[in-house]
Amino acid sequence: MELNERIEAFVYLGEVLREFLEGKGERNNPIQTLLEDSILKASATNPWFIREQIIHALSAWSVNLERGKLDAWLEPYASQFCTDTDGKEIAVIMAGNIPLVGFHDFLSVLISGNRFKGRLSPNDPHLLPAFARILARYNPILGNRISFTTGKLTDFDAVIATGSNNSANYFEYYFSKYPHIIRKNRNAVAILSGNETGEELSGLSDDIFLYFGMGCRNVTKLYLLQGYDFKPLFLAFRRYEHLIRHHKWMSNHDYYNSIFLLNGIPALDNGFILLTENNLITSPPAVLYYEFYDNLKELLEQLSKQQEEIQVAVSADPVMLPGCFPGQAQSPGLSDYADGIDTLQFMLNLPEKFQV
Repeated sequence: MELNERIEAFVYLGEVLREFLEGKGERNNPIQTLLEDSILKASATNPWFIREQIIHALSAWSVNLERGKLDAWLEPYASQFCTDTDGKEIAVIMAGNIPLVGFHDFLSVLISGNRFKGRLSPNDPHLLPAFARILARYNPILGNRISFTTGKLTDFDAVIATGSNNSANYFEYYFSKYPHIIRKNRNAVAILSGNETGEELSGLSDDIFLYFGMGCRNVTKLYLLQGYDFKPLFLAFRRYEHLIRHHKWMSNHDYYNSIFLLNGIPALDNGFILLTENNLITSPPAVLYYEFYDNLKELLEQLSKQQEEIQVAVSADPVMLPGCFPGQAQSPGLSDYADGIDTLQFMLNLPEKFQV
């Protein structure tokens, strides 16, 4: 199977997703039914995976799975990709923090001519297998290069594993003999001057609240210029006032509100999210940390020393890399590799023969 055939398969998947999202699929179409069933099962399995959040994930990937974008992404590597006969078995351990969080690894492994062996998270066991079945219907050869397991991974040439800082330490030990990418916990930060427009603050609210703040690209920490006025920010947050009706989110809110009250920790509360001053970057769901700064240059020097904790910095005036404008944190492009590690290049650099 040539590279072009692999690209066409994912272009087809993108078309299927767009038809589904636009409601253009034929009634009782088995593929459309498969997608709908996977969404229902995902929501039933994981209360954090509400339908609107899953739809956002499908929409984000439907945009990226266009021929022009795939070609532009792959062009620097195309001549180096392996054929089906020399492709390697890549084990991928996926986190389950947000819907389809492992799809970029899935895409990278298969599009480069390798074989995908995935271990699904129990929090997200339905969506990616549905995508795999759609690809297999379109191209059975590609489908035969996909496998999933819930048990121990064996017989692989390299591994990509994503998890918490604690699980990453385990992965580092267990997979130390294999070529590997091990991803730890990261989050996004936002740098605000107080001059942001209402539209920019609305976009920032998406960066904070989409996926209930659980993604590595979700903003969990604000850096605010001294004297910052919170009123416009809270006004922008009203778009997500419906979170008051989400049981698990509000359980978090009420729990941390109690903790803050008992310990005398000051917090701003709009009824569904708590803002508290803290020098840590990663905050729990329903809580947003903030810190004031006086000097932007000094702040950037500080953040440059914390790069291993930061996935992306959000700012209306991009001030550091990797960075993006408000509202774009959860819409990464194909070349926006997690932790800044080029997954395709990693696989291209794998040795021809590897023995443990």
